[in-house]
Amino acid sequence: MKKLSKNRKFKLRPLHKKRELHPLQYLSQRATFWVAVISVFAFVTGNMMGQHGWQVFWKSVLGQTDDSLIVYTGTVPPVARVPDYSRWSTYGGNAQVHLFSEVPTDLLIPLPSYNSAKEQVNGSNSYYSVGYMGSYATGAEGSGVHPGVDIRVPVGTPIQSIANGIVTEVGNDSSGFGKYIVIRHPHVPDPLNPGKTTVLYSCYAHMSETDVQEGDIVRKTQLIGLSGQTGDATGPHLHFQIDRDIGIDGKTVPFHPYWPFTGMQARLAGMSSSQAIDSKIFQANGYANTVNPMVFVQANLAEPTTVVLNTPSSTVSSTDLVAQRKAALLAKRGITSVAMASSVSSSSIAASVAGIVAGTEDVVLPAAPSVVSSSSSQSTASAAFSAMQIDHASSFNGQQWETITITLLDDNGQVVAHPSFDGKLYLRTSYGDAQYRPDTLSVSDFKNGVAQVKMLPLSHRTVIVEVQPGAFVSTPMKFEK
Repeated sequence: MKKLSKNRKFKLRPLHKKRELHPLQYLSQRATFWVAVISVFAFVTGNMMGQHGWQVFWKSVLGQTDDSLIVYTGTVPPVARVPDYSRWSTYGGNAQVHLFSEVPTDLLIPLPSYNSAKEQVNGSNSYYSVGYMGSYATGAEGSGVHPGVDIRVPVGTPIQSIANGIVTEVGNDSSGFGKYIVIRHPHVPDPLNPGKTTVLYSCYAHMSETDVQEGDIVRKTQLIGLSGQTGDATGPHLHFQIDRDIGIDGKTVPFHPYWPFTGMQARLAGMSSSQAIDSKIFQANGYANTVNPMVFVQANLAEPTTVVLNTPSSTVSSTDLVAQRKAALLAKRGITSVAMASSVSSSSIAASVAGIVAGTEDVVLPAAPSVVSSSSSQSTASAAFSAMQIDHASSFNGQQWETITITLLDDNGQVVAHPSFDGKLYLRTSYGDAQYRPDTLSVSDFKNGVAQVKMLPLSHRTVIVEVQPGAFVSTPMKFEK
């Protein structure tokens, strides 16, 4: 057999010549590919332009959210509306067994004010079962180590963020807080010195549902979840507390939600967890690292202002640039600021409260406006009011009922002689502690646009009267012996 030459090679040639497409040409012929590319681009762009997109992006890159985006605009309670339990009970309603969705809407009222001076006895208060630093034994404020306030509400009650902030934790502690949320609030007034800012953490526990995620930017009044009975809870309620970022001892608060003692500390003291709560052995920790939550949100302190003290003409001023910055940021984020008319500016109240809380005696309180007489120009037709004037004495001695005069005004500052409005007006204290008689007003209570209410201050703290809805506030009434 003849051998083939070693240098001879075989070549393979295709029978049909075919030119391979360039990858881009190949992809250009695949419509589904480009549909997918456009869809992914639209999804990413839409999310980055949304409420949380850039914040989550920077958090993933830098590990934190830009605090400059969070603007303090005041506070609200964690619960907006609750059942009128006395009326609901006549229909067979019971918060222990019925849901919030089963409460008739006409039986819902604003959450009543928390009163530090009034004894919080377990079972006697319809809305606050355990007071701040209270005990399970009595519920009375200051009787134990409970670092928050327990608010009685049916399962499914909407829970709202008390202020603008950033969600830092969403967890589920089956043996303790149950489902809970922690929100970080930067740039808020320091409760000990409202003239300065600090960082606080609001905590909401025993919830049935949580509707936010860690890293979310939330605004004041935004729904964050529903109340429940999860974790270690004997009945449906909301555990609400506010932690400091830096304790009054200057040390960083180690965790949130904060608790004044550990399980090991309780055992070393020979106590169960409940016994430790009912005792006062760890109470100093609670006061150092937390804030009375309901007192803080009810004070609704204004953004810190410049207070000039110890001068013959003590004045209060607010920087216009701060207001402009706030308005610009709010507008950028789609939040419309609604100004509520009142008989005194919020900055003046904040300055007065700053001096009161700091113990300064020479802060000049704004003078209470004079009472509008019936001879003033009046709107004769029946109309809705747009402003409110709340008049009272400039001080009280704590030994008698004070007279509060409420006048309804129109846009021109004229008295609305024949007011027309639906529902009721509820009297609360924006700062301090007081009892009202009556504590609600209807149209029939106003004679020629004016109504009078009796108020009994329950402590020696300055009182600022608030009327809801609308958050109309009075000038401060200072205690004087």
